[in-house]
Amino acid sequence: MQVHIRHALAMVAALTAASALPAQQPSRNEIIYAPGARRYRLVSVVKRTEQQGGQKAEFTITNEQQVSVNIARHGKDTLDFSYTLDSTHLSTNPPLQVPDVSRMQGTKVTGSMSPTGKVYAHQSSIAEDDAATRNLVEGMTRFLVTLPAGAKAGTAWADTASNSVKSDGNNLDMRTITTSKVLGDTTYAGERAWRVERTSVLSLNGDQNQNGQLLKVAGQGTGTGMYYVSTAGVYLGSSATQRMNMTITIPGGQSVPVMQEVTSKVELVK
Repeated sequence: MQVHIRHALAMVAALTAASALPAQQPSRNEIIYAPGARRYRLVSVVKRTEQQGGQKAEFTITNEQQVSVNIARHGKDTLDFSYTLDSTHLSTNPPLQVPDVSRMQGTKVTGSMSPTGKVYAHQSSIAEDDAATRNLVEGMTRFLVTLPAGAKAGTAWADTASNSVKSDGNNLDMRTITTSKVLGDTTYAGERAWRVERTSVLSLNGDQNQNGQLLKVAGQGTGTGMYYVSTAGVYLGSSATQRMNMTITIPGGQSVPVMQEVTSKVELVK
């Protein structure tokens, strides 16, 4: 079976949206976002293995991005945000043809949110007229994770997110249930920081179009991640891993097992 690069790249969009978390303000003893301008480097690596007819196909996709983040105070209970995709690059091993992502460079998403990250409204600099741009903009609006009001050490919560890829005959839906908890403080990158642990359960279902053939896709997976935020309110970085076992059913009823692992890392550029 020929490796389906479009499906794997769709999974990159669905699985590797990077997340920043707000930090505790000592005067309020709760977690809220701090205004400021910062830059981040994001690296996501997708390792995928497919088996069919006794043959094994493996490949790796690496997605590297630079993102500028600007948070400004708008009012007592409102912050303005601006996220800009400064650069983006896809590479594969072995070499495969990948979509041209250069058109995404310079994408800007702006809007307003609560001090704990709840987005009230947003707008983007690009037309969201296809799945790729819609997923990009949606992911950028979630760069900062929404926390419950009054979150502090020991606070735990759960949320559910849904992602869809509907283009070129593909119709894929992913559902992610994530449980988060503020574990406490530590030292990270030389700064006092809070640790936020996230675990997730993922499910994927739908149809995938490959060379005019409609394939059924189903999968289940899990994810873990740790996020570090300085006590001054600066998101310092994170690392996360997601693993999914999938089955692709091709015409005639033959099932192809697929294993996919996504590792992602976010670093503050100083």
